[in-house]
Amino acid sequence: MKNEKNILKQNSLASGIIIKLGLGAALLGICVWCVAKIGVSLLAVAGVYILVRSVIKIIRLAVGILFSLLAIVFLVALIAVVAVFIF
Repeated sequence: MKNEKNILKQNSLASGIIIKLGLGAALLGICVWCVAKIGVSLLAVAGVYILVRSVIKIIRLAVGILFSLLAIVFLVALIAVVAVFIF
């Protein structure tokens, strides 16, 4: 029974990866078809893609820094509260 469950898990994992790759290939095909239909150069599409990814990475970095600073402020406040109660 254990072996059957392991085989089912392995099969479902492989099929999930295949489905994900298939959907990715289909989406890529649709995007290439749309770009070819519109007539935009592939260089412009690649430039916009790189620009959008860079902006998203910068936003994620800014949010991470903001949360880190908030965590430091809360830790300092917690230490101050504990110090006031001890002394």
